[in-house]
Amino acid sequence: MDISELKRRLLPLNHQDSFDKNDQIEQQQLKDYLQATGIKPMTSFRQAAVLIPIVQNIQTSQWDVILTKRAKHLKNHPGEISFPGGRFEPQDGHLQFTAIRETQEEIGIKQQHVELIGRLPRQNTISQYQVTPFIGIIKPQYSITIDRNEVDEAFLVPLEFAINSSNQQIRERELNNNSFSFYVIQYNDYHIWGATAKMLVNFRKILSQSEL
Repeated sequence: MDISELKRRLLPLNHQDSFDKNDQIEQQQLKDYLQATGIKPMTSFRQAAVLIPIVQNIQTSQWDVILTKRAKHLKNHPGEISFPGGRFEPQDGHLQFTAIRETQEEIGIKQQHVELIGRLPRQNTISQYQVTPFIGIIKPQYSITIDRNEVDEAFLVPLEFAINSSNQQIRERELNNNSFSFYVIQYNDYHIWGATAKMLVNFRKILSQSEL
């Protein structure tokens, strides 16, 4: 993977997302899903950010992506697979800092070991957050220290596997006579789905624009 070409394909860090027809459809589908589960949709979603950390495997020179398994006692998405990240706090100043701060808090990767190279489109979630995913190259000297209050486990998935379209399956769920679709990626015993899987789908779409 050519990092310089990847940087060119990603959205700039300060990119202002436009709101198009596809966004309107997706947001309406999410509101329909929330209503079907008995949750009243908010008038506007709260802001959050995640880091999609990619690190080069020293032995194979291939790229891996770091994911986490959320602690089982958390209120939102307990035990689910996610990227490190969380809610924007006013003292953060900007969402880029949110992604880096939360990554250090959750899995101990420090700011000096992260090089942000761009981002993906915003992603709305069923917990009513609008999440901005940032792509970060993790420098080789990094180490992981897990905060057990937030994360049960951090693990690596080969990036080539995670963004392979044949591994990104669409599933359907029937709820109150409505059909809802979502992406699923199964890696060994790890069940990656929902917003996290959708971010990897968006990552794949950017990578597939050219040979990197």
